[in-house]
Amino acid sequence: KTHKSPQIARMQLAAGAAGISLAKTSEAEVFAREGFDDIFLAYPVVGRGKRERLLALSDRIRLAVGVDSASGAEALSAVFAAARRRLDVLVKIDCGYHRVGVLPENALALARRVADLPGLRLRGVFTHGGHAYGAESAQATASVAQDEGEAVARVARELSAAGLPVEEVSVGSTPSARLVMKAPGVTECRPGN
Repeated sequence: KTHKSPQIARMQLAAGAAGISLAKTSEAEVFAREGFDDIFLAYPVVGRGKRERLLALSDRIRLAVGVDSASGAEALSAVFAAARRRLDVLVKIDCGYHRVGVLPENALALARRVADLPGLRLRGVFTHGGHAYGAESAQATASVAQDEGEAVARVARELSAAGLPVEEVSVGSTPSARLVMKAPGVTECRPGN
């Protein structure tokens, strides 16, 4: 989601990527117009107008959105349920960056809420170990990668044990990518730099 360039995203898909991650509804609209048909918004969507625009996009592409609060999920649900549609949702886990995301110990409750809401389909969990960018050594980066992988995989196991669907366990931080993809249970990586 960092480069925001359809040309670079085309190169990524040609090299084997399966879908793209973006940050904003407006970016998703641009990329959908450019022919991209599998988009994940890896940042919570705020604002009714943006949610309604996502509804229109979901007619044309495979779309998923990250959530990190019940109120955010409920707002998406209201728009999609009213239209009798479903939006795929991934719960964002805070693995130590503390910018956005739900703490691992609160993830099960949020995932249950998402799964219960009409108009939404829980697809999995994701995280972003953004604090790896500030790591001052290879050892510090490895520590962030370990925390990142363990946090999201642990939550995925808890959700599965509770009978909730977990199709995707996604990580996304360029400095930690090479290491965190080795974490058992991780299914996807979204490096952006």
